[in-house]
Amino acid sequence: MDRNPYIILGIPFGSSKAAANAAFARKAQAIKRDGGGLDQLTDLTWALQRISVAIAEPAAAMELYRIPADPEAFQADGDGVLRPPPERLPAAGGDRDAALGELRRAAAREYLRYLAGLRAAAVTLPPP
Repeated sequence: MDRNPYIILGIPFGSSKAAANAAFARKAQAIKRDGGGLDQLTDLTWALQRISVAIAEPAAAMELYRIPADPEAFQADGDGVLRPPPERLPAAGGDRDAALGELRRAAAREYLRYLAGLRAAAVTLPPP
């Protein structure tokens, strides 16, 4: 299974049907308010249906990936294997001014592409 209904609705694993209904209503309103598509509402409906009928005994369910109840469980509290300290890389050779200039030109091209995309979305094409 590649989709998890709890993740789609944004509720903890094993939540009640009432919690699923409340999450569904919240997310559906947000999608409608933001102009979301029908596919997002379809995903929400699928997730609500899976939670309401599929899991009678959540503790025994083995087919769903479970997110830990404590989100800080995977956060390291210092340097270690899961959180190594930063390593300084040696300076790259070459002309730094030329590299900086190329980086600025690439950023300018990317920004122009972004602005052109915004403008293109606002332009209506004449009928053929």
